[in-house]
Amino acid sequence: MSSALAASLTHDSIRALLARDDDDAVTILRDAAAETDQFLRRTAIESIGRHPRGQALRTIILAALTDPSDYVARTGCKVVEDWAWAEAHDVVAALLRSPSHATRHAAIRTLGAIWQDTDFQPLFHIYTRDPERAVRREAAWTLREHVGTSDWLQLFDAFRTDDPPRHRVWACELAGTFGHSAFIPRLETLRSDRDGHVRTAAATAADALSRRELGQSAETSR
Repeated sequence: MSSALAASLTHDSIRALLARDDDDAVTILRDAAAETDQFLRRTAIESIGRHPRGQALRTIILAALTDPSDYVARTGCKVVEDWAWAEAHDVVAALLRSPSHATRHAAIRTLGAIWQDTDFQPLFHIYTRDPERAVRREAAWTLREHVGTSDWLQLFDAFRTDDPPRHRVWACELAGTFGHSAFIPRLETLRSDRDGHVRTAAATAADALSRRELGQSAETSR
């Protein structure tokens, strides 16, 4: 990029490139993503994510995920999320180890859009160990959205004793979805929970498990 063009770059001029669908616009976006000003880089990455030809600059987005600026890295995460770009998964997953709680939060949210089964245990570790409440809650939400038959019980046991009532509600919902009638006694504590929503969810789950057993018995007797 020429020094004159670089000097003319502003956040508005970068965003204005969204209205242009030509090679020069793509080139300017690519070069803007390498600017020394982290906030101009962030605007460039955001604009690449929204540009009709932005995916031609996938390598720029990949580089943004390892940018020394957390602002740029988080913006890269948002682009990956919006694109549901699974190929960026491993680079995003590495951001779970970021010292920035906001970046860890962004990485978790992005992984929710490009989920792999191997993400469960790292996110479970964050849910149970991260020092930031907002990060733990984002991990809990994402785990709940992607839990499967092989790991639901681990999540149930963590949710059922967690402080936020909605996590205990989720424990009941997991039991109702994945459990069986022999699991009903494990809902007893939740059926007498101090929170009314939890009690209702536990009763609903127990009823679902009982009806499931009746349905299975009826099928067997035919």
